[in-house]
Amino acid sequence: MSNVAVYRKTDRGQAEVVGRKLKLNPRIRTMLILIDGASDEPAVRDEAAKVGAPQNFLEELVRLGLIEQARETAMASTPANAPHAKNDYERFRAAKNFMNATIVDAMGIKSFFFTMKLERAGTLQDLQELEDAYISAIAKSEGGPQAEVFGRRLKQLLS
Repeated sequence: MSNVAVYRKTDRGQAEVVGRKLKLNPRIRTMLILIDGASDEPAVRDEAAKVGAPQNFLEELVRLGLIEQARETAMASTPANAPHAKNDYERFRAAKNFMNATIVDAMGIKSFFFTMKLERAGTLQDLQELEDAYISAIAKSEGGPQAEVFGRRLKQLLS
């Protein structure tokens, strides 16, 4: 059994998601948003291939100090990106933050009306009801492969 790395955002990486100071390549920025401290390197690289990120995206994000290796995990039958047991509030906050960051990143000012709906969401069920509109908006703006990756990650966060 071999070990694989799991990466997480640094404080600088969290600030970059919010502030957009570094003018990252859009696909590298997408991968920065997707780094969650739970998904193992093979899963993250698979997502990167689907969204068209450069092969060296992890090395670039580490070099910029935006992510760091959180730990190594043994490859097992249960993937590292499997949802962790969290309470409903933690799952709600994580999913809502993910949806907001990715929709604004993909659509910019055009995301205004969707983010207003997102702000009114107060439960996991409210977020689940926005799921189809979210995936459709991402697909229209960024394409099907990116919508598929984001949709799968959202489902993990909501479950």
